[in-house]
Amino acid sequence: MQASFGWTLLSHEALRRAEKQLRDAADGVRDEVGFLSLHQAYADRFFPGTSVLHTRLRYVLFVPWLYDKVAQQRDRQRISAAVEKQEIILAGRLKAAGELGVIGGLRYPQPTTQPPTMVYWSALAAWRILRPDGNGTIPSRQKVHRVIARMPARQQVHDDDKQLLVEDEPLFHSVPDPPAAWHDPAQRLDFQLTAGEKRFLRSCFLSVARPGSGGLPSLLARLVEQGIEITDRVELWSPKVRAAADQSDREALLRSKQAAALAAIGRGIYAALVETLREKHDGLPTEDLHRKNLDGICDEFADDALALDVDAIALDAPLIPIGILGVLRETQHWLRNRTELNSLYDVYQIAESRRKGRRARLTKSLAGREKRAEWLPDQHPLATPLHYRWDNVRQLLMDLQGAP
Repeated sequence: MQASFGWTLLSHEALRRAEKQLRDAADGVRDEVGFLSLHQAYADRFFPGTSVLHTRLRYVLFVPWLYDKVAQQRDRQRISAAVEKQEIILAGRLKAAGELGVIGGLRYPQPTTQPPTMVYWSALAAWRILRPDGNGTIPSRQKVHRVIARMPARQQVHDDDKQLLVEDEPLFHSVPDPPAAWHDPAQRLDFQLTAGEKRFLRSCFLSVARPGSGGLPSLLARLVEQGIEITDRVELWSPKVRAAADQSDREALLRSKQAAALAAIGRGIYAALVETLREKHDGLPTEDLHRKNLDGICDEFADDALALDVDAIALDAPLIPIGILGVLRETQHWLRNRTELNSLYDVYQIAESRRKGRRARLTKSLAGREKRAEWLPDQHPLATPLHYRWDNVRQLLMDLQGAP
């Protein structure tokens, strides 16, 4: 039996698709017909750099401190493994302290597939904590690992401010020094920010601009600048949040609320269509869970959904796909008249097929039938509005405002 070796070449398009699938999963929104594009557009407008996987704000400092620790180790051959080891140690220490929001806590002591260095990497770039390369691009984690691996162990890897150096330039901006507890595994480690850490992170947030605005402050920056008190009861569309926004963001907030309502109805319609097709076309006994739920969803969100100017979404998100706007228009038209649900079948089937191809459930092909056979109503969540990552952002802001 002969051993053989081969190369697998991935095209840029294949890498783009893989990256998009990971991002879709990270944002936590089922995206059968394209509502995720709305979710991402408004979330990125209001809260640049955030992710639905973000849990606690101090991770933004844990990551630079962790890389600093790894860069000082003598073993230069397995940097990725060294980073993973430190992430596991960090999870264990936080979990032992009884903290909530520990990334990797459920799998500890096994590594997690989405570790903090991955989850917070984009935030570190967007909030200007991670320095760009000499050509202005943000280095990937893999590139940073390769650069650290090439450093001789005896090489000085810090600048005069004790910041980690990569190719003669600091990898991170001058983050605060870690507390003494960071260096002693026997001491307690938690998510409580020190006064100095808060000052640093506040200055980072104040520099976060709204995308495509020519440098205008984002809603995230305005909430921090104005010291708006955030508690777990404050909702995204509350008077407090609206008061912090400028005129453009106040208008966008209203449209985002209306779009969230219309998307909730659209998600309910999708699930009801799958139930109907599964029962009437496939002949499979199917609970009418989502069909019954649709009336309640429509009643609850109809006012906001019908008030939305669909075309005006392009003012807030110029790159929004035209296809999803068409789905929203047709959904709105159906909602006004409450005609037979099947009148939306073609619109939703085409939208889903464009996104998912053979994985689409609404197509009447054999592949669609197979996908519907795997789909069970009680395992598909009931329709809810888009959330634009507000729960995660709210926790980050609460961490920034917390004692001391």
